[in-house]
Amino acid sequence: MADPVYLALLGSAEYFRTSTPPNYRLAIQCLQAILTIRLPPLIEAKVHLFLGRLYTQHTTNIDMASMHLDKACHLAQMPDDIKLESLCLLAKIYLNQNQFASSITLLQQAYDLSSQQPYWHCRIIFQIINIYHSQEDYNTSIYYTDRGIEFCVRINALFCQILFQLTKAMLRLSLKDYIDAQNLLKPCLDRINALQGNFSHIETLRIFYLVLHISCSCFGLGQIKSSKNALMQLQQSIQNLASRPEEEAYLVTNPLEQFVWLSRDHLNVLVYLLTVFHSMLSGRLEKALKYADKAQAQIEQIKNVDHSPFLMAVEMLFYECRIQSHLIFGNKSVAIKEINVLCRLHNTSNPINNSNAIQRTLTLHALLGFYATSLNFNEAAEAQFASALRTRFSGDKEFRFFIFANLIIIYLRTSKIANLIPILQQINIELNTTQSAILHAIGNLLNGLHNLTQSRIHEAKELFRRSANLASNEDLNKILTNTFIILGHMFFRMHSYQESANMLQSATTISQSIPDYTAQLNTMSLLRDLYHVCNDPRLAETNDRVIQINDSLQKDYQSAIALAEHRHLLTWTDGVCPMIN
Repeated sequence: MADPVYLALLGSAEYFRTSTPPNYRLAIQCLQAILTIRLPPLIEAKVHLFLGRLYTQHTTNIDMASMHLDKACHLAQMPDDIKLESLCLLAKIYLNQNQFASSITLLQQAYDLSSQQPYWHCRIIFQIINIYHSQEDYNTSIYYTDRGIEFCVRINALFCQILFQLTKAMLRLSLKDYIDAQNLLKPCLDRINALQGNFSHIETLRIFYLVLHISCSCFGLGQIKSSKNALMQLQQSIQNLASRPEEEAYLVTNPLEQFVWLSRDHLNVLVYLLTVFHSMLSGRLEKALKYADKAQAQIEQIKNVDHSPFLMAVEMLFYECRIQSHLIFGNKSVAIKEINVLCRLHNTSNPINNSNAIQRTLTLHALLGFYATSLNFNEAAEAQFASALRTRFSGDKEFRFFIFANLIIIYLRTSKIANLIPILQQINIELNTTQSAILHAIGNLLNGLHNLTQSRIHEAKELFRRSANLASNEDLNKILTNTFIILGHMFFRMHSYQESANMLQSATTISQSIPDYTAQLNTMSLLRDLYHVCNDPRLAETNDRVIQINDSLQKDYQSAIALAEHRHLLTWTDGVCPMIN
């Protein structure tokens, strides 16, 4: 019979833990009082685990957490729930202290001990995968994912098998292996549709699948138009999940179906992020900013109770999207202020590893390069892009491609053809190894521009047409607008005025729907010249529009360069990211 004092103290600890608001300090005191009673080793181990869990989750006292979990491990000699959970929590503490080797050693011990306990075995494999993923050791992560799939096949655990399969596809995406990721995803949807049981868990699995499918087809292969249906299904799935009570997620009898990829709040934010990315790539910038604002409001609410690295990383991605959208809109003064906010977030974040911190710094340099380019500050832009390219990362090909593309534009502007050639050669090498419609459309456009500078008109025209076809097929409206503008200018110089007018009218229609005010100014300026040559009565109206857009962009230009953020950030090319409070 259990000691009545033990039961009373345990009940009191649970009462304080679950109170509204919880009182973790009193809960810990009650559990510590239990340890003054003589207890069987197994019960004492359980109390140490409870204390270790509370210290880990609700305090910053890592030493006490480690001490209690270590005692729980030693007292629980058998590979039971107590020992395995204690090992998992200790491994998490070591990882947070950047003791990677110690963390893996504990988890490998837990992995070996748990082979007869399916729930713990799968949970431990997921934790091992996560650790190797955080260290960017994707091949080892994939090795353990395969072990998880094999284990689930052996015990006929379909839900968990699909989750491991989706995790493997996600790792393949991290390696930019889009075709292999697609092949891994293909059988998953039918298997998800065949599942029976808890609706919330199945729908979460479906959302995981759709997120990966969209990431692969849309962002990996540049299939913007064809991924639109999947995005609509994803938005419907998140609404379906929101319509069910959250308590439903806990009504699972099979422990192997208790694994949840992300919380509902995190899923909502992630769906917003994919919607923003998709809207940006298709040129629907007003929609992108609208959903970015909605997501930011939700993130602020979640941050009251959750300060996870995931949430911080996603918030920074939203700012990157907002900054790029504002630059296209012509809101440079807003963009540089938001770059400053992003610097602040970068400095206060705690990235999982140093590689993540470096990549975020490179992204800031890239954004400053885009900002400087939009102002025609070519030397500053070149310096920022050089900083963004300073460190080479495998698997960062798309990032480098976009930096190279912007450098080529700068070199074309400044007639630095000698600088342009090696970068264009590098881009063409990259194009041989990618299936992305976006990269091929940009590559054709850049090669066309180079041919145009060399007076190879026929080759340039063919490359521009290829770029326009790719952009049109996948709703890449910004690329399509710029291609039409260039074609319009080329036909104008060739005195093919009707063809020029057709191209420029198409560019006008698309640039107004984006809306890209710089593109609108370029289009209207060319139309003004065309109407002047052709004595077209629309000349006066077009000239008024050119003056209006130019005045608006000039006002924003003056506002931007007068800001302290502009002076402070644009000169930063090395060292710690600066910011203005």
